[in-house]
Amino acid sequence: MPIQDATSGLLEQLGDPSRSSQALLALLMKGHEGVRALVEFLRSSKPSSLPEARLMAVEGLSIVKDPEALSALIDVAGEPLDEIPDPVIRLAEQTVASRAARMLADFSNPRAREALLKLVKGKPLTGVAEAFEKSWDLRAIAYLVSWLEEDFVAEAASRALRVCGRFAFSPLIDSLAEKHIQYDRETGMSQRRRARILEILADLLRSEEINLIEDLLDDSVEAVRLNAARAVLGRGIRCQQERAFEVALRLLDSSDRGIRASSEEILLEHFGVGRHLVEQEIRRRELAGDSAQEFFPKESTLVILHRIRKKGRP
Repeated sequence: MPIQDATSGLLEQLGDPSRSSQALLALLMKGHEGVRALVEFLRSSKPSSLPEARLMAVEGLSIVKDPEALSALIDVAGEPLDEIPDPVIRLAEQTVASRAARMLADFSNPRAREALLKLVKGKPLTGVAEAFEKSWDLRAIAYLVSWLEEDFVAEAASRALRVCGRFAFSPLIDSLAEKHIQYDRETGMSQRRRARILEILADLLRSEEINLIEDLLDDSVEAVRLNAARAVLGRGIRCQQERAFEVALRLLDSSDRGIRASSEEILLEHFGVGRHLVEQEIRRRELAGDSAQEFFPKESTLVILHRIRKKGRP
């Protein structure tokens, strides 16, 4: 079989899960010829709803660390996804672009870092955030903070910001003060960004900085109050902690099951701070005639309080 035909056959096998790994290895064993084939394949093949072959090509080029491979990965990571009209194909190709972006962090060539810094200024892409988690850069922090509004990339952006540690502190505090208003109320995306910022700050704040977020214990957004309570309980002085504990207690009445579960977790973790507050709240609710029976699908707050008291006791 001619060499070119053999290479073409291996490229075709990249889309077959049962043979893709062996095919990729065989292509890489061909050295420069295999690299050129993978580069050409990425540049000539069209995005489709089945991205496996292109994903394998990206994986192969990331191993080589060749300048030509780097150029191809930069092109794929930066392709204009908005120009793909089919949403299914666009989503599949976004996975390919994201994988290529993440692999750029493994290249020592300055071109890779320049490409990532250009990408982080554009539309959010999970792989870009993951790349900065692997190899952080101060110049990316402000953009990663703004990505906390985007649900699909927020988790990766949060991890990347945690890697930056105290270098991310000031941008996070600045963004925490920003509310994006639409139709006279804060948008849901803005609310989630602020809540996520507080979740990160819970690990970054020093005791003397708690005053910077203490007012958020009275915020109108439950998730913001919850994470503010978490942060204050972790770093505040006793009087601040007791106030935060009371906030978490009130959140047990939330209609959001996730908020209630997280509040219970926080109250159990810091039970020593507010043991007396739990007892007071149980007595108050019992006197008010609240039920301690379990109801489906929502437990009564009194049931949760009894469970916290039982688990929290030594």
